[in-house]
Amino acid sequence: MLKNLKYKYIRNQTLFWYWLVFVAILIIGCLVTLYVAIAQDTEMRNDLSTYAATIEQSINWQEHAAKLNTKPEALKESDFTELYRQLNGACKANKNCHFIYLLYTDSSAKQPNVKFLLDASPQPSSEISHLGDVFTEASNPLKQAMQHKTKLVDGPVTDHWGTWVSAFVPIGVTRNTPQFIMLGIDVVAADWKSRIFKKMLLPMTSMLVFLGILLRLIFHNIKREKLVTQLSNSTSILAEIANNDALTGLPNRRLLEDRMSQALKSAQRAESIAAVLFLDLDLFKSVNDTHGHVVGDQVLKMVAQRLTNLLRAEDTVARIGGDEFVVLLQNLTDEQQVKITADKILNVLAAPYVLDKQKILLGASVGIAMFPPHGAEPNDLISHADIAMYAAKRQGRNCYAIYQAD
Repeated sequence: MLKNLKYKYIRNQTLFWYWLVFVAILIIGCLVTLYVAIAQDTEMRNDLSTYAATIEQSINWQEHAAKLNTKPEALKESDFTELYRQLNGACKANKNCHFIYLLYTDSSAKQPNVKFLLDASPQPSSEISHLGDVFTEASNPLKQAMQHKTKLVDGPVTDHWGTWVSAFVPIGVTRNTPQFIMLGIDVVAADWKSRIFKKMLLPMTSMLVFLGILLRLIFHNIKREKLVTQLSNSTSILAEIANNDALTGLPNRRLLEDRMSQALKSAQRAESIAAVLFLDLDLFKSVNDTHGHVVGDQVLKMVAQRLTNLLRAEDTVARIGGDEFVVLLQNLTDEQQVKITADKILNVLAAPYVLDKQKILLGASVGIAMFPPHGAEPNDLISHADIAMYAAKRQGRNCYAIYQAD
């Protein structure tokens, strides 16, 4: 029993650690995947921001400073022909660049709008914005960036042209001038998420592989535990069949002898008395003949229940034959205790058995053999108690007799 409990504890502990590792890998895998996604997104945003800053630094804005600080409404697109050419060329040099433009805020309006100063995108004139056009698709982050004159990578955002990621960098020479200008670059976001997903693929795959292995181990462990449990239950059932009487559920002779061996060893160490009482029901054959074997079986079950209820938990009641029972008493101090118990057994078995409104009266003959005076082996004590039982029958039945060698 203790071995089974220990084995079950180890199995449960193993399963617990499997699940704990499973949850840990799941959490760590999700965190690593999230970190990789954020890192890749940040890397691409930094690259885009660096690209925009490189273009901003590659152009000599000093040549255009006077024009940029002139009131925009007084400017013409022809004033920026050279700047248009430079920006357009910078955009064409990078295949990912689709739109490149200069923005400003009309500070004179009650609600300043983001407007185009120059749209230098390599697109047909009909597809680009012109000087003074309001940037209707300007996002709130862009408006904040222009207000605080800070760089920004915005998106992915979707407008009527498509889905874009946009980088905005301040034109350095205009930071402290009356008219602040922001350079904007748009790149298509079609492969933005796919690039992030590709980076996430390795940690995600690794996590799923490890989780798959753990799930296989977990379910294998559960399946094995189920098989072990079934085997244990089967073993318990077989042990019960081997050691217990099928009709009454009482121990059979095999289990009785095993318990007797243990009881005799204990009595020898404690110098106490153990007693074996051999019971045979008087005239039980007439019950089967008169009422049938079904009723007879019910009577035997009632006899078993009465004996079990009467005796102590440490005592044993066994059925070793048709109407033959053996009672093992242990941890006794004297012979008188055995006699008292024998009288109680006779009285409880003599009470009427009521079945289907019929009263059946029975008695029992009891033979007693004690350890150590009447034998030191289980078989000897049972045999001597059996001999004493026949002596009780000769004395008139419904009584007990103690074994005597003569």
